[in-house]
Amino acid sequence: MTMERVIGAILALFIGSILGSFINVLVFRLREASTLWGRSECRSCHKIIKPRHLVPVLSWLLLRGKCASCHAKIHWQYPVVEAAGALLVLAAFLRHDFFLPAHIAPFIFESLFALNLLLLATFDWRWKLLPIEWMMVSVAVFGIAAVVLGLLSPLFVVLGALVGFAFLGLQVLVSGGKWLGSGDPWLGAFIGAALGWPAIVFVYYFAYIGGACILLPFLFLNKVNRKTQIPFGPLLAFGALMTVWFGQGLLAWLTRIW
Repeated sequence: MTMERVIGAILALFIGSILGSFINVLVFRLREASTLWGRSECRSCHKIIKPRHLVPVLSWLLLRGKCASCHAKIHWQYPVVEAAGALLVLAAFLRHDFFLPAHIAPFIFESLFALNLLLLATFDWRWKLLPIEWMMVSVAVFGIAAVVLGLLSPLFVVLGALVGFAFLGLQVLVSGGKWLGSGDPWLGAFIGAALGWPAIVFVYYFAYIGGACILLPFLFLNKVNRKTQIPFGPLLAFGALMTVWFGQGLLAWLTRIW
């Protein structure tokens, strides 16, 4: 690996961790419908957090997962999301070297798409809810961006969004909301608009295969049952990332077989 690639990788990790930290703030403020402005504060004692205690991952480790003021436990979500943000942006850099002009736009698109998935997966994991208004905007923003950047045709964006919404929306309708929540179809629409048709098919393939691999051991151990509420957002995010990273290879393999 050249020195330029090493510097780029370090920069990607730094940018990703900072954006991951912002996602942690955004998740709670979306949930509470509060303003995005204002300094971060401890959720227990409400004291303003000093800048030296806001370093992604490192501050949590140095503080041993506790508030510097009141010593209340800081949820593990914070370092995990910050580390995940760093790794997602690093993955985008390894696929699209932003030192090359032609790769800057795909790098930004993929990074923001992955980080938005991280935000929505975290939101769903914490509260088994999804911010529908946020996802509606995401459908439009990422769909338009994919067309403007030349990543997808308008037809494939529309088809991806419609299939993404309809497949999950039908399940909500049939089950009366028992299988999936009302936000899941909009998450499908967002992913479909960003990745297009036929990529959305692979998203669902990876999501359901991943879900089965994760849940089956817990079913056998009686840790979960059919009535247990499982957030589907993280599985959809997993499926979308697998499609971004491996979908083209899978499609090429299937094309050769057929």
